[in-house]
Amino acid sequence: MFQAHHGPIPWMTKQGEQTMIRNKLFKFFILCLFLQNSAFAIQELDRIVAIVNKDPITYQDLNHGVNKALRFFELNKIDPPEQDVIEKKVLEELIEQKLIEAYAKDWNIKVQQDEVDNIIKNITDSNKISLEEFKENLNKQGSSYNDFVSSMRYEITLKKVKNREISSRLNISEFEIKKHREKLSKITPDIYDVSHILIKFSPDPTASEKKEKRLLADKILQDLNKQDFKTLAYEYSDAPDSSEGGYLGKMKKGELPEIFINNIEGLKAGDVSKVFESSNGIHIVKINNIESLGTESKGKKQLVNKYKIRQIVLKTSEVYSETDVITKLNNYKIDIENGADFTNYAKKYSEDFSSTNGGDIGWIASGYDQFLDKELSLLDVNEISNPFKTNLGWHIIQYTEMKTEDLSSESIDNQIRIDLINERTELLYQDWFANLKTEAFIEFRND
Repeated sequence: MFQAHHGPIPWMTKQGEQTMIRNKLFKFFILCLFLQNSAFAIQELDRIVAIVNKDPITYQDLNHGVNKALRFFELNKIDPPEQDVIEKKVLEELIEQKLIEAYAKDWNIKVQQDEVDNIIKNITDSNKISLEEFKENLNKQGSSYNDFVSSMRYEITLKKVKNREISSRLNISEFEIKKHREKLSKITPDIYDVSHILIKFSPDPTASEKKEKRLLADKILQDLNKQDFKTLAYEYSDAPDSSEGGYLGKMKKGELPEIFINNIEGLKAGDVSKVFESSNGIHIVKINNIESLGTESKGKKQLVNKYKIRQIVLKTSEVYSETDVITKLNNYKIDIENGADFTNYAKKYSEDFSSTNGGDIGWIASGYDQFLDKELSLLDVNEISNPFKTNLGWHIIQYTEMKTEDLSSESIDNQIRIDLINERTELLYQDWFANLKTEAFIEFRND
């Protein structure tokens, strides 16, 4: 049997023994150097670069954001700005994300998984690809599915925060809608693919600040002769879309802010507007492309059925189970069919906003809600539905009238209202976030 031998190997010369020892020492030195460098790299990634309230932002977070920005420049064939410009921009975005997520947590604003799933499904359906193909495409772009999901969660959270603090409090008058509709009627329904640079004023700008920012805007306009619009937008723009090179996307001319429309009149694809000013800052707009829709859609009717509906709604609780609630609603249905007054029962028993109106929720167009559509398709006028469930609770409904209307003008007005709310929300969000940031504790670590 072979026995382990300790000490120098008998047939090895003294010179060979010294060589072996030197090799071992060299390998040990290399191992120590590797471990030292690895430890330093890990320590560097874990280094805290900023603290937002109590949440740290690490160098790893910053590095990940910078790499993501560099991939964006590469994929879009944009010359990237200097590294310190990218790092500053990414750090600002990380601070904003920390503050928005903390605000959402404080106010119990949550994103459900099905909200994210629906977005992904819309993307895969519209591109006619499978989920696996979608994941592969993300990998080819240097991203990951998990990163995409995280990004979508944040975008939905941000939208909900904006809605809670701003959009839901905005009121668009009928006069404003009418004025905007009159303006739209004079506009050829072209689609504009646009990008944008905003040099934002502070909430109460001084004359010297305005002068300084006007000079900056003039400099940017001159630089556009030799530098890419996207690069300059990334570096200088204060608009939310600056991280995408100022890209606003494709919009009908009437969907653009009125001040944009006035300043892009006569511009062709590839043209850049002159510098122009609004109450919140200075703007430069680039027309990437223009697609003409023609006028074939004008005058088309959009006919839908509308139903005058009333309802009784009950909700489950610790006291009443779903079985209890369904039994009660069935009893109410029998009573009303035998002569009891629906309005009185709704006022007495219904647990939703319409109870004070005797359950009346007004005229509802088909297509408004999938649950209502399904039940209405089974009913005749004045017939009462069986109990059915929605996100609000358990319902019985009855429609007392039905009519067919052309909703094309109503749809236009609704879209105008949404567009105006979105436009004002983005303008007001910047000031709202500036106040949120002022009240936060933010510490930068430069070591």
